[in-house]
Amino acid sequence: MTSETVGGTRRVYFFDASDAGIRTFGLHLEPCPVEKAGVVFEAEPGVDLDWVGIFAGTVMRLDDGRYRMYYYTYPERGPVKRIGIAESADGFHWERLALGQLIENGRDLPFVRIRGLYDGANITQPSVVRGRDGRWLMYCWLHGQDRGLVRYIVSESDDGLDWRLTDLHRPALFHPADLEIGSAGWTAGLTDAAAADRFAERRQWGFQAAKRLRSNDATNVYYDPETDRYEMYSVWLLPNRPETGRFTPHDNAPGVLRVIHRRTSDDGLAWSDPELVLTPDGGDPLDQQFYYLARIVEGEWRIGFLGNYRCWDQTMDVELCFSRDGLRWRRPLRGGFIPRDPVPEKGCMSAYATNQPVPAAGNRWLLLYTAGNLLHNRQLPDGVGEPWRGVMGVTWPRARYAGLTAASGTIGRILLPPAILSGENVTVDANVRGALRAELRDPLGGRLEGFELHRSVPIRGNASEHVLRWGETGDTGAAYRHDAVVLYCEIEDGVLYSISL
Repeated sequence: MTSETVGGTRRVYFFDASDAGIRTFGLHLEPCPVEKAGVVFEAEPGVDLDWVGIFAGTVMRLDDGRYRMYYYTYPERGPVKRIGIAESADGFHWERLALGQLIENGRDLPFVRIRGLYDGANITQPSVVRGRDGRWLMYCWLHGQDRGLVRYIVSESDDGLDWRLTDLHRPALFHPADLEIGSAGWTAGLTDAAAADRFAERRQWGFQAAKRLRSNDATNVYYDPETDRYEMYSVWLLPNRPETGRFTPHDNAPGVLRVIHRRTSDDGLAWSDPELVLTPDGGDPLDQQFYYLARIVEGEWRIGFLGNYRCWDQTMDVELCFSRDGLRWRRPLRGGFIPRDPVPEKGCMSAYATNQPVPAAGNRWLLLYTAGNLLHNRQLPDGVGEPWRGVMGVTWPRARYAGLTAASGTIGRILLPPAILSGENVTVDANVRGALRAELRDPLGGRLEGFELHRSVPIRGNASEHVLRWGETGDTGAAYRHDAVVLYCEIEDGVLYSISL
């Protein structure tokens, strides 16, 4: 259980039923159902140079209410990778921006050209934030294997459109392949420069300094204005030897096991030491790996959208997880938040969340995600024709992520710890097909006359603010405002998402 205070009212969530102080009987947690919007953005022949892949990285809402997407696009084969920008009035219909930064064959392409970065650089996976004093920062992976450069570079902008590189040789992270020539090194500075090492003169990092910044793509960066700090979630690679039972020979990187680490920064440029925050445990299958972590802040919680990678099946799902501090994450729901499409439809094999959901019409969240029909090792599964990867969308009601529900034909019960009522009403966010009833008790669990369970007016229907009422007059318990009470609820055939006290 957790709570946040909005307008003097405490909203209690149930992201983890084992949380201290809450007692449940016959209830289990389930994710909020999402409504799929289908394909919202995909490669456009003649504009995207017949590339087959569109991968969304960052989606944000601008000050004028419009939406902006930073994405990257790539061919099925070949080294060319570019970052593009598109905007939308509603989040579902997108238009590429003619930036005037990259002209090819007389066409103004909707792709970013980072000033200060060499021509022809392959850049991918943009993570964009508006940081301190409105400063825009874009983090992206530079894939410059021909120059020995595979690193997470940082660029700055005044408007989020025109970007300039900060320092090519001071990246936020290093990829394992950076400055690698055969067996010459794992990352910059990790081996002594050999006579055959044509990048030796570029090494500016000592062994430990470079090792501290290692990662492997799939990175999200955030700025928190309340703490005035930056936060990063990225992949960490653990050794994955065949004798562990976790080894998958047909994976594209069978020798490593992907987990999630976190870093923080005061300026968005210099980052803290890595801290492992999400690794598979005994409740996971042996082929479980974690590919990325996106998040949004909801009250005192971070709601995470975790890349649930089943390595043997080569599939990617979005899993909900929850944390108060960004370090200790709870995973009560181990599976797919967004249902993948059935084979052979376009989104049948993978779902990669963008950096965060954004507010949409109807008091709903909109989460764009990259979907595809290819296995992670880029093979086509049986029954699938042409390869495809593009952007789809899902929506769900605001403040709903996961709720408590009872098994069919049973009544679930929940008892909250003593709490001081802040509002005049007690409301519940619930989808009730049967009935929900409640009672108020004194702080020690005794009866409050007039607010017993048998006097509760049954709640039915789907609403975010059902008001609890008792008796023929529909008393809301306003007389107990600023008093300590205990709330007990019973629910039959429904889902309880939160309670506002």
